[in-house]
Amino acid sequence: MSRETEKDYYAVLGIPQSATDEEIRRAYRSLARRYHPDSRTESAPTTLFHDVQTAYAVLSDPLQRRAYDQQRAEAGLGQEAALRWEIYSSQDQLCSLHEEQVLYLLIEIRPALTAEGERLPLNLCLVIDRSTSMQGARLNNVKAAAHQIIDELHDDDTLAVVTFNDRAEVILPSRSGINRSRAKAQVSTIWASGGTEILQGMQTGLEQVNRRHSQDVTSHLILLTDGQTYGDEKDCIAAARQAGARHIGITAMGIGEDWNDALLDQVAAQSGGVSAYIASPGQVRSLLQQRVRGLGTIFAQGLKLSPRCTEGVWMESAFRVSPYLDRLTAEGGAFNLGALQADTPLAVMLEVGVAKRPPGEHRLMQLELTADIQSMDRKEERLRRDVSVTFTPEETETEAVQSNILSALTKITVYRMQERAWDTLEQGNVEKASQQLEMIATRLFDLGESQLARAAMLEAGRIAKGGAPTEKGRKELKYGTRSLTIASRRKSHD
Repeated sequence: MSRETEKDYYAVLGIPQSATDEEIRRAYRSLARRYHPDSRTESAPTTLFHDVQTAYAVLSDPLQRRAYDQQRAEAGLGQEAALRWEIYSSQDQLCSLHEEQVLYLLIEIRPALTAEGERLPLNLCLVIDRSTSMQGARLNNVKAAAHQIIDELHDDDTLAVVTFNDRAEVILPSRSGINRSRAKAQVSTIWASGGTEILQGMQTGLEQVNRRHSQDVTSHLILLTDGQTYGDEKDCIAAARQAGARHIGITAMGIGEDWNDALLDQVAAQSGGVSAYIASPGQVRSLLQQRVRGLGTIFAQGLKLSPRCTEGVWMESAFRVSPYLDRLTAEGGAFNLGALQADTPLAVMLEVGVAKRPPGEHRLMQLELTADIQSMDRKEERLRRDVSVTFTPEETETEAVQSNILSALTKITVYRMQERAWDTLEQGNVEKASQQLEMIATRLFDLGESQLARAAMLEAGRIAKGGAPTEKGRKELKYGTRSLTIASRRKSHD
């Protein structure tokens, strides 16, 4: 982004972005008399007069003003922008002596301060696994959580409830203004039996969502399961991809240890949703309530980030780091970021490889962000920003990396460490995997994450003695490190 774009010429002249040509001229004349070196009536730096002149030159020319407004809107700086973003770089300078270097870019995305989107009604479907393994506390807690959601729905929200084992059944057809007592009574009739075929539940649930889906609602399917499905995994992922293309998100929640986390992660990622681990039945109510409340604050959907790299620049990796951590994979040159909540920033970390450059300032890439903001009836809202860096002929003093970048990198590092530990174990190197898990435990203790640290130590000890890792420990570490909050140390409640 150029310095001219960063400078708010409207603020320099003290006028709104909607100012007329006459208002621009009047403001300029007043400020010119006030700050001109030959006629100023108050002490002011000469640069202030130059700023006034530059602002008037741009804003008084219709073509220059139009181009300036467009550039600021694409950078998320204009008054008309619905989104804003901040892009932080780990280094402003790189040395020309190195063949390859790594640069980290942290991108924080929020609604613009002036953007006011109304809460869209929810178009929600709960898809509940009622296979035999759900019998008892698991299903009872899911039903209690569904009762709680029914009580908290707004009158204009839409709800459907679907259950599945080896076939699917619509317990509550999609409708708004539901009779809450009758709906809860219907949910209470759910009982457990049979096997698990997730595709049956997903397809039936999406049919219910599609009945009320439009640009005027937030459509979402919440899948709760404790088991694995067999033979229909690819179809589940394909269905999620099709849902995501229509801005229908899927939250996939696994209860206990026996479900396929790789499948649920893919289902969530393809739809722009979230996957989550529910360690105990008692957590169902709080996690489900938290998720539904979050859906009610969605401001923008279908966010996509496209990094367009210049020659000699490439993407090493990309992670979403807020509101939860997730590895991102580009499709068609763009990263699918899902939805943006009004009350929670969406943050992305890019690890960028950079080849050798001669001294001087060099443009590395252009970042483009697109999103649909349904509450404001704005399709493909677009921001663009160029990323440049200065190459120096010699090594310079190492810059202090900003704290928000360090926090994000810490979060990513711990998550990557647990990934590597499981990969090492699969390769048969038991001793090294055990050592890696012990290192993770040490890092987690340093972060104040005592419960996660103990889980890592237990798995390390189990592996070192020749045992196999537990699914509980593996999932606890995977999803626990994904939800780390580095900004403040958590207190242990053990």
